[in-house]
Amino acid sequence: MINAQPKRAIRRRVLGVEIEAHPVVFPVSAIIVVGFVIATAAAPRRAMMLFDYLQTTIAEQFSWLYLAAMTGFLLFAIYLCFSRFGNILLGKDGERPEFSTMTWFAMLFSAGMGIGMLFFGVAEPMLHFVDPPNLRNGVIANAESLAAARGAMGITLFHWCLHPWALYSLVGVSLAYFSFRRGMPLSFRSVFYPLLGKRIDGWLGDSIDILSVVATLFGLATSLGLGAKQINAGLSYVFGLPQSTTVQIILIACITMLAVGSLLSGLHVGVRRLSELNMVLAGSLLVFLFVAGPTVYLLGAVVDNAGAYAERLPHASFWTASYAESSKSDWLASWTLFYWGWWIAWSPFVGMFIARVSRGRTIREFITGVLLVPSGVAIVWLTGFGNTAMHQEIYKSLDPHAATITNFYDYTPQQYDVQIIDPASGLPQSEDGAWLIGATANGVASPQGVQMRQSPSGLLTKSGNAVEYVRGVLVHAGTWTPYHPTVEERFHGPFKSEHASLSLSGYLTEPVLTSSHRSKVDTSATAMFVMLRSYPFPTVTALLGVLCVILFFVTSSDSASLVADIIASGGSPNPTVGTRLFWGILEGVLASVLLLAGGLKALQTGSITIGLPFCVLIILMCISLLKALREEVDAPEIR
Repeated sequence: MINAQPKRAIRRRVLGVEIEAHPVVFPVSAIIVVGFVIATAAAPRRAMMLFDYLQTTIAEQFSWLYLAAMTGFLLFAIYLCFSRFGNILLGKDGERPEFSTMTWFAMLFSAGMGIGMLFFGVAEPMLHFVDPPNLRNGVIANAESLAAARGAMGITLFHWCLHPWALYSLVGVSLAYFSFRRGMPLSFRSVFYPLLGKRIDGWLGDSIDILSVVATLFGLATSLGLGAKQINAGLSYVFGLPQSTTVQIILIACITMLAVGSLLSGLHVGVRRLSELNMVLAGSLLVFLFVAGPTVYLLGAVVDNAGAYAERLPHASFWTASYAESSKSDWLASWTLFYWGWWIAWSPFVGMFIARVSRGRTIREFITGVLLVPSGVAIVWLTGFGNTAMHQEIYKSLDPHAATITNFYDYTPQQYDVQIIDPASGLPQSEDGAWLIGATANGVASPQGVQMRQSPSGLLTKSGNAVEYVRGVLVHAGTWTPYHPTVEERFHGPFKSEHASLSLSGYLTEPVLTSSHRSKVDTSATAMFVMLRSYPFPTVTALLGVLCVILFFVTSSDSASLVADIIASGGSPNPTVGTRLFWGILEGVLASVLLLAGGLKALQTGSITIGLPFCVLIILMCISLLKALREEVDAPEIR
């Protein structure tokens, strides 16, 4: 038995609620998160520029590391599964699994990527379909063609299947092995004992755990923001509820309360039951698409997509754009590197959670389940949503009578108000057409704009000051000083627009306006609801989709709160009620404040930035795990 324990957690009773916290990890993590919220709220433009700079630098300098590491994690996971270490139990000899296999699968998926697949399940395949990246072997697919559709699904599945789940399986198996097998605290510092020895009890171990807590909170807060946007979009679509930051913050507050209630009820009641219910509802929505939609086409697409993914997997796993033009490098940074950094930033949360619910399983069973089951579900899920959306675009244009032979419904393009963009500046115009309207320097979340004219030389000016955009922020021309428009300079009126008939692809790519004509619709968040409108019972299915997002929202939130609490309490697998409340509420506050300040984009890029040091940590984690497994097999008495 390894006999190394970190600093003993402090237990106190405050206002009748028991609190258990690590004396260093808990306060430092809380201070970092709260400090980040305050700084971002105070200077959102500077924060956005800084984090965009960091993201760009990481994409340019460390793309090779992300690509090599993620592919290495996949290969290492496969090796562990088939190696002599596969039969090692993640627990004491003879221990049985804590949860049934089906419940385990449901908890894996609900706490992992469920909310992301709902958000991007329609939008990502459609965006690749409309604008094919043409990354492989010089083969060019025409936009919105059959070849483009197959390529779009291959790209999407590459981002959502084996690679991220291999990463999660390695983090999870490492934590489960050292905690349940070696008797150490369920904490990230424990994994590094074979490399650091008793130094994990010092500042090195504290730093590892603090980074884990911060990455978990940052990663989840962005997902809460995305979830709030999609819930708001669905309620707006069904009930006409306005889409605004205020509504989204109210939604975050309400769902955070649900998540806290689920968290307080415990892992065996709240998280477990919600995960099981969520899989039933999400599965029902997926079955509906297969039955009501082009059934035979979707069944064939499942097989074809698996082939497209397998075909793309070897090349894409090692493709760094070193021999590609700049546009392809930009595409790699915007998609694959973004996802890899995002998954790495999420790995403390998902890895810790699946470790916590996987006690009593062998390494082979653990890795096989974590790799294959969610990846298989992802193939079927993304086919159901992505191919259904693309089918509406492709076969209607190929065969106008397709509705009579492929179980089609009404795919008639819908009428939308589309913002008019000035061709010279690329900026929208006000309703009278006299002014160009720039996006506010306050960030993505605000619908306001800044009024500007374009000079004969091409410079945009306002009040005699030349302005330009640097990293998505409006600044004084020639400097990096953010431009602060006065109240009089801010645009509050309607944008100039035209009424246009748009299919789903047009809806995703055109600047669609809200009914007030004062801001644009977040089309990525509403794409799923637009697609569902072409089938029977659109209101019912839209509400079912909103409910699925809410439940994924709640399960992700309470799972991440539990993980942050486990780490911050010094590795206790069952933390106290008081600290669970603290982390659950802090997550909602973090997401709300950043959404209000327009800093959601900064938080998103901040999560990718945190992924860089964590990538190095996970590489060292794999080395440490391999060392410990070899020691156990060669000298079993070390346990």
